[in-house]
Amino acid sequence: MRAGTITRRNILCVLGGASLAGIWPRAWAASVAGPTLINMGYQTNLVGLVGMVAEAEKLYEKVGANVRVHRFNSGQAVRDAMIAKSIDIGAVGSTPFIIGVAKGELLGIGVVAYTGRMCMVVARKDSGIRSVAELKGKRVASQLGSQTDHAFQNKIAPKFGLKKGDYTVANIKFENHVAAMSAGSVDAFAGVDPFTAIAEDEGLGVVLVDYSPFDLLPSILAVNRRVLEQRHDAVIAFLKGWLAGVKIIQAEPQRATAIALKIYKDQGYNVSEAVIRKAVERADVTPSFVPEMKAYLTEQSQILLQQGQIKAMPDWDQALVREPLQTAMRG
Repeated sequence: MRAGTITRRNILCVLGGASLAGIWPRAWAASVAGPTLINMGYQTNLVGLVGMVAEAEKLYEKVGANVRVHRFNSGQAVRDAMIAKSIDIGAVGSTPFIIGVAKGELLGIGVVAYTGRMCMVVARKDSGIRSVAELKGKRVASQLGSQTDHAFQNKIAPKFGLKKGDYTVANIKFENHVAAMSAGSVDAFAGVDPFTAIAEDEGLGVVLVDYSPFDLLPSILAVNRRVLEQRHDAVIAFLKGWLAGVKIIQAEPQRATAIALKIYKDQGYNVSEAVIRKAVERADVTPSFVPEMKAYLTEQSQILLQQGQIKAMPDWDQALVREPLQTAMRG
């Protein structure tokens, strides 16, 4: 597709498709060749805003870190790459993070963002649906395996009296949600910015609810256990660059908006500044673990235990490692 106004039938598909075909073996070979190299993965939706800013502003280089950046279309894909040892540090949602911890591979060293206000349930505007309760008997697009889907099906839908089976879930990637809704193949989607903001801006969808009243929805900055053990100084250097990106978003949101806007335009799309600005305003990029994080992850883990997705409760006192971020902040 050529550059131009985003159409109702083709919404940012290139972002997911251009992720990492064939890159894993090369990335892993590079990571072992240089002991100070960090391979970092983040999502191309706006949950990955800090990663976008840090990459665009060359913040890792400015603090002396050696970081190679890779873009993915979801936190689940980042988690899978981390387990495959292709990515050293990555931004992953709590559901894929818990599964990664349970496999003994991942540790949490910070938070990418608390994304409750960035994730929403959006209905097709001409459907007449104005409440989550009205999704009964309807078809809803959701990216299975993601934190966003987990929260929708296990927290939000039940709050509105819906149980699994009351609605049909279509497993569709985030970047294709608006196109699917526009084409009429789904009645609504459980999605994430900027695609929720695009639906609003294009006049295609109406927001039924955002996730913030129901879930912290943290995107976790995860590290492979052996990377932290063997390349501790490189992890600290990475975090210094990451924190510089956090500072820009918090202090200069317009600058962050311009960076994200350019990234989307470079992919060949005329996303409006208003869409990106609205999404950036909803981002909470606090990097530290909030006091309730352990209880939150324990609750989420219990659900996954009941569903048979993990075999044992992770030890969150061991899996959440605060020292690296604290050291980077002091530095």
